[in-house]
This record gives sequence, C-alpha cells and structure tokens, in this order.
Amino acid sequence: MSTGTNMSQSPTSSIPPAGGTWMVMLDGVLLILLGVFLVIPSESAHDMLIRGLGLLLIAGAVAVGAQLWMTSAARQYSPFTWLACVAPLVIGVILLIWPQESLEAIAVTVGVVVLFRGVIETSIGLANRDQRGWELLVIRGIITIALGIFFLWFRSWAAYLLLILLGIDLIAKGATSVATAKALRSRG
Repeated sequence: MSTGTNMSQSPTSSIPPAGGTWMVMLDGVLLILLGVFLVIPSESAHDMLIRGLGLLLIAGAVAVGAQLWMTSAARQYSPFTWLACVAPLVIGVILLIWPQESLEAIAVTVGVVVLFRGVIETSIGLANRDQRGWELLVIRGIITIALGIFFLWFRSWAAYLLLILLGIDLIAKGATSVATAKALRSRG
C-alpha cells in the first residue's frame, strides 16, 4: 500500500550537498560586494553599472533575436514577437549612451508608479472607512504619495537613493545567504 511518498527518504535530504553550500556562500558574498558597490557614492561607478546593464540588455536582445531567427517557424511570428529582442536592444543602447539621463528616467518612472500607488492606497483606505484599520491604509497611502513626489521633485537625488536602497537590500540578501550557507554546513 503506497501513499505516493518515498518513506525511505531521510529528513536531511533537502539539505544541499557540501558543494551546494559553497555556491550559496559565493552567491551571498557576490551580493554583498555588489551592494557595497552600489552604496558607495561614486558617479563614475554608477555610470559604469548603468552601462553594464545596457550591455547585458544588448547581449540578451541579440541572443533572443538569434534564437528567433534560427527557428524554422520564424516567419510565422507576429511583428510583436520581435519586440522581445528589439525593445531590450533599444533600451540597452540608450543605457549605454546616456547612463546619467537613464538613471534619472528610472527615478521618474519609479516616482510616477509610487505616486499612483499612494493615490490608490489612499482611495482604498477612504472607501473602506467602515472597516477596521482604514486609517493605517490612508496614512500609508499619504506617505507613499509624499515619497512619489520626492522621487519626481528631486530626480537626481532619488536616482542615487534608489541605488543606495538597492545596495542595502543586496547586502542584506547577501548576508542572509552567507548565514544560510553557514547553517547548512554546520548541519551537514
């Protein structure tokens, strides 16, 4: 009588082999280094990062375009399918040529999205005044609106703030990966 599970599996079978923990550790260390690179306030480093992202987008666009071209059904694809390689190619070229302006454009885009999100959160909170905790949603929406206005008003600062916040996030994720790898190694 089989229940569909393998009862012979040990409870430690979900732990990756020793080589796997080194990969998690390496991933964590690389995330920390990238995070530190982003947190350091250097305009040339940020330009280099944006240009590197542009090169990666161009390489990805070329790879997708080559894959589409190599398939025998390439002639059956709609023109919109080719946007999968054309759009990243154009964005990559823009990032490569105008890294500083691209960084500010990213900050403006984030500002608009955050502003609209704040308006939506505030509207939802006000529409649900009969529900418990609606005040918190309205307060969070107003703070989000203020953050969106900050990103739009102070574009150059906002761009660097985004990079710094991304750097802090990467450092935290990297530290978590390193701690996870150490825990896995001590169990194994």
